[in-house]
Amino acid sequence: MDRDRDHAPGKGIANTAWTAARLCHPVPSVPEQTRCGSVAELFQADPTLPGVIVADGSGHPLALADRATFLLHFSQRYGRDLYARRAVTHLADRQPLLVPMETGLSALNALIAEQKPDALHRGFILVDDDGRAMGLGQGIDVMRLTAEEMARTLDRLRATQRDLIQAEKMAALGGLVAGVAHEINTPLGVAVTAATAFAQDTERFGAAYRDGSLRRSLLEDYVASATEAMGFVLGNITRAADLVQSFKQVAVDQTTDQVRRFDLGDYLGEVLRSLQPQLRRVPHRLETDLVEGLEVDSTPGAIAQIVTNLVMNALTHAFTGREGGGTIRVRLRAAETQAGWAELSVADDGNGIDAATLPRIFDPFFTTRRDAGGTGLGLHLVFNLVTQRLGGRINVESRVGDGTCFTVLFPRHG
Repeated sequence: MDRDRDHAPGKGIANTAWTAARLCHPVPSVPEQTRCGSVAELFQADPTLPGVIVADGSGHPLALADRATFLLHFSQRYGRDLYARRAVTHLADRQPLLVPMETGLSALNALIAEQKPDALHRGFILVDDDGRAMGLGQGIDVMRLTAEEMARTLDRLRATQRDLIQAEKMAALGGLVAGVAHEINTPLGVAVTAATAFAQDTERFGAAYRDGSLRRSLLEDYVASATEAMGFVLGNITRAADLVQSFKQVAVDQTTDQVRRFDLGDYLGEVLRSLQPQLRRVPHRLETDLVEGLEVDSTPGAIAQIVTNLVMNALTHAFTGREGGGTIRVRLRAAETQAGWAELSVADDGNGIDAATLPRIFDPFFTTRRDAGGTGLGLHLVFNLVTQRLGGRINVESRVGDGTCFTVLFPRHG
C-alpha cells in the first residue's frame, strides 16, 4: 500500500470516525546532533516539506523543527553564520505536541487547545502506540477538517430541522383532519336520523295504503313528515358538503406550493371555518375583519399555514392560567404603508409576552410550553413562510398583560 497516499490529509474524511492518522505527513527524522545548516538544505531541496522531526536512535521524538519558525530565524541577518554549525535543537521546539495516531478530531482539538495552542502553526508529531514518530501533522489541516465537519454537522441539523418543520406541518394538518371529521359527524348524524325516521313513516304510510286504511289525516301527517325530514336532510348534507369543500381546498393548499390567483378574504374565511372545531373546545372567541375583493397571486398553502399557526399559537399560549375566555382577532386589509401589499394581523387580549422572551419567539426549538408538548417550531415556520415563501415580513408587538399582535405584510403579486 502507498503509505503517502493512505495517510494524505483529507483522504477519506467523509467517514466521520476518522483518526489523526489521516493527517500524517511523512517527513525526515534527524538525530539531535544534526546541524541547522543540514536541515536548511533539506528545506531548500523540498519546498513542500513542512518540518523535520528530531528523534533519538529508537525513533522517539525529541523536538520538532517546523519550516516557518526554522527559516524565520535561519534566514535573518547573520542567522546563517550564527546557527549553521549549531545543533538543530537550537531552532526546534523541544516540547512538541505528541499525538497518538488513533486520536479523533474532537480529542485532537482539545489537545491543541489545552496543551499547546501554537501547534496550530508549528505542527505536531504523530506517534504510534510505542511513542515512535510516524510523521507530522499540520494545524491548517486540522482547521480545514474541523470546518468541514462543522459544515456537515450544520447540514445534518438543517435536514433535521426541515424534517421537524414538515412534521409540524403534517401535525397541524392532522389536527385539521380530526377536527373537520368530528365536525362533519354532527350534520351527517342528524341527516341519518331524519332519513331513518322518514323511512319509518313511509313504511307505515305504505302499509295503510295497501290495506285500504289510508285516511286524509294520515296523508297530511305523512306530507308534513316528508317536508320536515327533507329540510333536515338537505340542510345538514349541505352543511357537511360546505365543510368538506373548505377542508379540501385548505388541505390541498397546505400540501402544495402552487401559486394561484384568489380572493384573500374569502380564502381566509374558509381557513378560519376549518379551525372552528378546535375553537369550540375552548371558551375563547374568534373575531374577524376581512376586507372583501382583495385579490392576490400567491401560495394559498403558505397563507393558510401562517394563519393556522398564529391562531393556534394564541390558543396555546395567550390565555394560560387565565379564568374565562379571551378574544382572538384576525384582520385583513390592503397595506397602507406599502402600495400593492396586503396586511394580515392576528391579535389577542391574552397574557402578553415578557421583554426577555419576545426577541426569541421566532428562534427554532424555542418554546415556553415544552411541558405541554410544544416543539418551538410553530412560529419559526411562520417566520420562514412569511420571509421566504411570501417575500414579506412579520412584526410582533406585545406587553405583559396587554396581549400580543402579529402583523404580516407581503406583496399581493409575487
